[in-house]
Amino acid sequence: MSSSTETSATSSPGKGAGFTFVLGAFAAFAVIFAVIQSWQGGPAVDPRAGERLTNTAEIKKGQDALLTQMGLSDKEKTASVFAKTVDSLKAKTPGPSAVMIPGSPTQLKFAPVAAPAPAEKTPPASPAKK
Repeated sequence: MSSSTETSATSSPGKGAGFTFVLGAFAAFAVIFAVIQSWQGGPAVDPRAGERLTNTAEIKKGQDALLTQMGLSDKEKTASVFAKTVDSLKAKTPGPSAVMIPGSPTQLKFAPVAAPAPAEKTPPASPAKK
């Protein structure tokens, strides 16, 4: 009985070695990455950041103007529009879908029946020789 206890005790330390190795390798790469980033002067700065911020502000301004034009800039009005939409969707009854999934039983049921394969042509009989 002591031999089985010794066997399980000696095999236990090796089970976590792979996990410890992977965890250590990950930490080592993180440290190396941090050192390289500090030597490079920190994270890279995008040279087009100003242009992108300008574009974002222009898009946001256009979206706000469109929401105001549609009358959705007021939170209460927006909530009422969404409530009406939800009510109209609840009132509709679900119907069959027109989407056919290839290989589904529905698609196979409506698939055209394949035409029978043409019979093999036999060569015409040669005339008998006299």
